[in-house]
Amino acid sequence: MAEVFETNEIAYRACILYEAVRQTPVEDAYKNMKEVKPNVEYSEFEYWYYRFFNGQHDLNHDRNTDLGLSDMPMEVADNIVGYLGLEDKLSTRKVCRNMRAVIDNQASKFDRAVLSISDKFCDIFFDSEHIRYSSQKNRNYLLATPRKKMSLKGDHSIAAIEEFASVITHPKWSFDYLLIGFDEEDSHPENERKSVIFLNSLLSNNKFHVKFLSIDAHSFEPLAILLPHFEADKLEFECFSPMNDTNLLEVIVKMDQWKKVKEFHAGSLPDEFSIEVLFHARECYAHVKLTEDRLVKIRDILFKTSTFDRFVFHDEKEENREEHTVLVDRVMGAHDAYDPETKVYRIENSNDHIQISIKESGEDHSRSVYIERIRS
Repeated sequence: MAEVFETNEIAYRACILYEAVRQTPVEDAYKNMKEVKPNVEYSEFEYWYYRFFNGQHDLNHDRNTDLGLSDMPMEVADNIVGYLGLEDKLSTRKVCRNMRAVIDNQASKFDRAVLSISDKFCDIFFDSEHIRYSSQKNRNYLLATPRKKMSLKGDHSIAAIEEFASVITHPKWSFDYLLIGFDEEDSHPENERKSVIFLNSLLSNNKFHVKFLSIDAHSFEPLAILLPHFEADKLEFECFSPMNDTNLLEVIVKMDQWKKVKEFHAGSLPDEFSIEVLFHARECYAHVKLTEDRLVKIRDILFKTSTFDRFVFHDEKEENREEHTVLVDRVMGAHDAYDPETKVYRIENSNDHIQISIKESGEDHSRSVYIERIRS
């Protein structure tokens, strides 16, 4: 029976017409058609399904008579493509070589690209478009986009990473915000490592400039592997697990990509983290335990740099720890340049000064220490 549908196009279309008239969900209809014609391509099936679904039931219709973007003058098609969002451009590129050429020759700038990876599913966001790859049994995965759902063969994370890499490596597409993250609870560190290595292989020798790069993972290894591909004005990073490899951090902070960052956003930094590696930036926002040693480094190193404008350190309040106000006054007060009443630290041979303020925030009564350089 399957041979009939392989050789008789009209019989094959009639089956799709049956599914469309019954209003079978497109993903279920596609599964049914795969049973009678295993090698059917989704794009071919989708064309006939929605044509029939919208009331055009001619089984003998010739697709070559359809008029579309590819039939328009190139300058007209180029103008129309300029108004398409990223998801539409990805779909339109698959129409024909002419449309692929139009889209690929047009420089496009997008707000964000996000890749979130877990052992059960992966999410991709291109601007507001959401694509989910969900793991299924028998090495299948479910692909869900705003327009369709379909079950495909393969590993969900590999498929998601390949799609993400193909988009961000496009030579004429750029993104302001790029996030690569792993689920803290539903992502095994070993799977995380495999995903990072695979993504790194796809990025190859590509280098990108982004305004904001964010990498969240169990360790600093993904940051060490992926950061060489990027030049970011702002860098956000999160390390879920205790830092057990200080050598890895030493490698990261020696990179030019790290040294060029102008603004850091750091999650909970472990006690082993050397806070002074952040001091070349203009701004920094970090969750960190403010110890006496770290405050001394802030006073003796950060305050002497001319580049910083604003550093904010968020610290949890703990029992049996010296109050933040007392600790700050004691450490800063070791120098005559500090006035504990105004919390102003005067800068030698400069009209600028440093203003320190401590604020309580949140129901847990955590403390935020603001350190700002006031320029005259």
